[in-house]
This record gives sequence, C-alpha cells and structure tokens, in this order.
Amino acid sequence: MVQHTEAPDSGAAGDRPGPARPRWFTLPAWVLTLAGLGISVYLTVAHYNKGAMVCTTSSTIDCHSVTNSDYSDLLGIPLPLLGLGFFVAFAVLITPPALRSPSPLPRWARLGSVIVGMLFVIYLVTVELAILHKICLWCTGVHAITILLFVLVLADEFRRIGQAD
Repeated sequence: MVQHTEAPDSGAAGDRPGPARPRWFTLPAWVLTLAGLGISVYLTVAHYNKGAMVCTTSSTIDCHSVTNSDYSDLLGIPLPLLGLGFFVAFAVLITPPALRSPSPLPRWARLGSVIVGMLFVIYLVTVELAILHKICLWCTGVHAITILLFVLVLADEFRRIGQAD
C-alpha cells in the first residue's frame, strides 16, 4: 500500500524537520476546526445576546431551550465558551510546528483533547435527548465536528502505530 505524505517542512537553521504528515489529515482537520470555531463563536455571541440565536423551533428542535437550560454552563462557564476554547486549542495543536514536532506532547494533547471532546458530546447529547427532550441544531453541528475530529485523530494514531511495526 502506498502512503502519500507531504514532505517534511524544514525549520530554521539547525532545526531538524519532524516526520512527514499525511495530506488526508491536515486539510480535513483545519476545515473541521475552522467550522467548529465558527459555530462556537456564533453560539458564544448568542449566549450573551439572546436575540442573536437563529434556529427553527418545533416540538423537538429548539435551540433556545437547549442553550438557555440549566445544563448550558459548567461551573458557571458557558458551554459555547468551552467549545470555543477547545477549537482554539485544537487549532494550535494542528499548526505545522505542532504537527512536525519530534516531541510526543502535541500528539498526545491532540488525542487527549478529542477524547475529552467526545466525553462532552456524549454528556450533552444525553442531556438533550434524555432530559430536555430537545435538540439544538447548532450544538449538533459542533457535536458532529467533534466526532469527525475524534475519528480523524484516531485514524492518524492507528496510521502511526502501523508505521512503527
């Protein structure tokens, strides 16, 4: 099987380039991260400006009920702000220096962040469906993006494990 990768970037004089990174990881990771960042910015603005929320309302779909519920913050921190922090941090973890770093720290931080993201998704979807009986379409967008980032990071980890054998 042929593995297509980008050539390693060379850093400043004296820096050793890190391992090549796959093309299939970088572009989708940035597209998903920027989409998640955009939705999180919107949800953060809507949190502080209740009239800014645009969402279809039906018996099941009701963004206002979800985003204004008792579950819409954690320890006094609005969940959209936590989502914003997640996507900003993830953007830092997929910058070229972080991707080619010989240190395992950025790699483990990427994996850890998407695992925590998935735990939040599981919790929030459970709250929406089992407790509130309402769904927020904007929140669902963030959940789907987080799940796709989780799959992407796991696929990259399995690729690395396969290369190590």
